[in-house]
Amino acid sequence: MSGVVAVAGSRALSGAGLALVGPVCRSVVASGRSLVVGCATGADAAVLSAGLPVSAVRCFAAFGSGPCYAGAWRGSATPAVGRYAASGGRVVWLAGGPLSVSLRARLASRTSAVVSAASAGCVVFFGSPVSRGSALAGRLAVGRGLPVFGFPLGFSGGFLPSLGSGFWLPFNGSGPWVSAWVWQSSQLGFFV
Repeated sequence: MSGVVAVAGSRALSGAGLALVGPVCRSVVASGRSLVVGCATGADAAVLSAGLPVSAVRCFAAFGSGPCYAGAWRGSATPAVGRYAASGGRVVWLAGGPLSVSLRARLASRTSAVVSAASAGCVVFFGSPVSRGSALAGRLAVGRGLPVFGFPLGFSGGFLPSLGSGFWLPFNGSGPWVSAWVWQSSQLGFFV
């Protein structure tokens, strides 16, 4: 199998949530796929710190390269991105646009760039049911026709946010995937 899987998730995850990111991402890489990820604290930083081969991960940063990381903010995982880049990892700097673009717009554009680089799916670690950036990544992936797997961390999967016309179903996975849900797009669009 091959392809690229986008990984997204909340900036604030519980210890148990952070501990789940590595095993899930290692299983994706073990299946022959590579990963694309953003540059935020939480899920993104956990991916970059999971000990994955740098050849299996590409990072999209909404800020400039070091040492000052122009455009970074308190939600940026500059230490993790910096260590990843220093180890030979591939980073697309200012992936959300130039510094003249507002931070909010750069972050949304960076999320779009991450999902646009995916070809095989999207995995989203939701720290809460109202995680806007995580839901945006999922909606963008659904819009591209990619399978989306969601991990509700600290809440019931029945409260995962809607990604459009469709619904979440528990995923029949094992190992680190046992708590995953998969988005099922509605088939109504084919009949309208």
